[in-house]
Amino acid sequence: MASIENLASSITEEVSKLSSLLKEAGVPPPTLDEAGFRDFGREEDTPAGNSLREARSKILDAAQDLIRLVKGPIEQVLTLTWAAADTKNLDLITRLKIPQHVPLESSISIQKLAATVQVPEPLLARALRYAIGNGIFVEETPNVIKHSAASAALASDSHLADITIFGTEFLSNVLMKIPDAVLLKRDDPEHAVDTAFNIAYRTDESIFEYLHKHEELSKKYHVYLEGRVNTPLWSVDRLREAWPWASKGKVTVVDVGGSVGHTVQALAPLMPDATFIVQDNNLPALDMGRQAIASDPSLRSRISFAEYNFFKPQTIEADIYIYRHILHDWDDENAVKILSSLLPALKPRARVLISEGIIPNPPAKRLNTLTDKMVRIEDMFMLGVHDAKERTVADFETLFQKASPSAFRLVGVTSGAQAGAFNSLLEFEFLGLAN
Repeated sequence: MASIENLASSITEEVSKLSSLLKEAGVPPPTLDEAGFRDFGREEDTPAGNSLREARSKILDAAQDLIRLVKGPIEQVLTLTWAAADTKNLDLITRLKIPQHVPLESSISIQKLAATVQVPEPLLARALRYAIGNGIFVEETPNVIKHSAASAALASDSHLADITIFGTEFLSNVLMKIPDAVLLKRDDPEHAVDTAFNIAYRTDESIFEYLHKHEELSKKYHVYLEGRVNTPLWSVDRLREAWPWASKGKVTVVDVGGSVGHTVQALAPLMPDATFIVQDNNLPALDMGRQAIASDPSLRSRISFAEYNFFKPQTIEADIYIYRHILHDWDDENAVKILSSLLPALKPRARVLISEGIIPNPPAKRLNTLTDKMVRIEDMFMLGVHDAKERTVADFETLFQKASPSAFRLVGVTSGAQAGAFNSLLEFEFLGLAN
């Protein structure tokens, strides 16, 4: 059992390793000041990346346990109890675009900031000082605000800002209603709604139906998805490294439910002889994808976009089908239907690639890093928004077995978590239908 002394010693040892690795990579040491907004975690793709990631994770793991021990169980529980206040303060700060209105490498008075965002000065001061307590912004002199590393990151990294805005506004509203949805299903199943999303947004529609009717929210959703793939935790780079794409030659790749096509845009340079088809039933997303590649002839000639409902029979015969962040949006029954819809188009030896998080097998453990915890957070998203879930490897095998017994073989699994990422990759081979 870990003691505060052992944990502190472990932290000291790993900090020394991390410091040496950062020096070798030519990366400035992390700081909470504005200059630290370039997260050194992005340097994990350097030659020393694996060692850097390992040292970083060990520090975070030990530090979180040390904090829990020193806090004690009461403060630990109360910290979790009031976590919504942190989330909603960040929601307010980002919706007002405060990080973008605070000048980089300079400062601004709260009075001028309040006039700019058209919020009463006393109210804005309260919100800012709460954020400062969380390490977002700095008030070195009374009523004058400047950036911290965290707020500067929000101001400088549009992808981080997009993720934060959608996460703190939309997803947090849904998460807050999960207890209501669960208890309603227990206590009044006859009148229970499908999801926490239905309660939060007072609708009987699914999230996809709702997004289809609310264009502004739909745009935020797809911008959020694009933001995620441009962040190390969800980066498409992990998918690029998880499979020998370059060796596949002249093949056809279908990205099923591929939204704006950011996945195939990342894969195309690795597969110069391949052609790609992005399928989705969200027409605005497909249009965004077409616009994204319009100025690049090399992509425009090899990537096409097609409207497709993945519950309908697949009509395109391809060598590789990619499902990235698709099956976790659906319960088991519908996930099986999605896979079954592939069968009419599949040819023997075709590959079906699943890019999602993987729930580890029990027993569950404390999760002290975001990389490790993200799959559980995502599982709560799936519960709240879709009444669906993240899955274990065995769960995925069961889905394929139900879609067509003995027709698929699990070739291999590349763990994302081991590479410091959310997404893993499961490769299934189609063997053919039994006569």
